[in-house]
Amino acid sequence: MSSAGALTAVGSDLAFSVSFAIAQELLNAATEAHLSEEELISVVLALSIILSAIPPSIKGVRLELERRASRDAKRQDESLKKSETSHSGLLEFLLLLVGMAQRISVSVCVQLLASNVRTRQPLRSVRIVTLLAVAIFFLFLDSTSSVGRNVSR
Repeated sequence: MSSAGALTAVGSDLAFSVSFAIAQELLNAATEAHLSEEELISVVLALSIILSAIPPSIKGVRLELERRASRDAKRQDESLKKSETSHSGLLEFLLLLVGMAQRISVSVCVQLLASNVRTRQPLRSVRIVTLLAVAIFFLFLDSTSSVGRNVSR
């Protein structure tokens, strides 16, 4: 397994294990602040949407830095290449951090929706069907998130 694959696996495990605790803390905080579960879910979903917009912005910054570095590389050779490498590493770390925050926020949103379904639906069969619908909805969102992007393999 490559180091990038190992980091991705660790990030996924971390996001999965931490999301349960975060969701519970958010539910407790919402109760203390007299905020309904629906309002909390909408806030977390909005945060997740905002987090999904950040990686393209970071990639745009990285592309602009690379353009400037290549333009300035003709003027100065070695000192600029070191600067470009440090910017690239920092941007990659930011992308990894934002990706993890995005996974955690989506997982927390799923946990909050599941909690809402469990507390609101009196019939077990309705709870099960609703939870399955929530799972299918998020799988649909995940599978259609790359529609319209140029994916190079």
